[in-house]
Amino acid sequence: MNAALQIFFIMMAVMVPVSLIVFFTEYFKYKRNTNEQLGELKREVDENSTTELEQEIAALKERVVVLESIVTDRRYDLDRKIGSL
Repeated sequence: MNAALQIFFIMMAVMVPVSLIVFFTEYFKYKRNTNEQLGELKREVDENSTTELEQEIAALKERVVVLESIVTDRRYDLDRKIGSL
């Protein structure tokens, strides 16, 4: 019984550090991979956000051009003067 217990402790003394080394190695691989994936997703979001904002700005510029043409139109000024009478 004593010899079996000594063998068990020797096996544990060897297996615990090996298990910990494997665990930490796998953990840091996982952490590195998830950080890389997170960085890729952030870049994609930034690129998509930039594209959407550029499209929205272009649409707003078109609306401003249309509104400027309406406000500077002579008929608009005439209609406003008639409406104020």
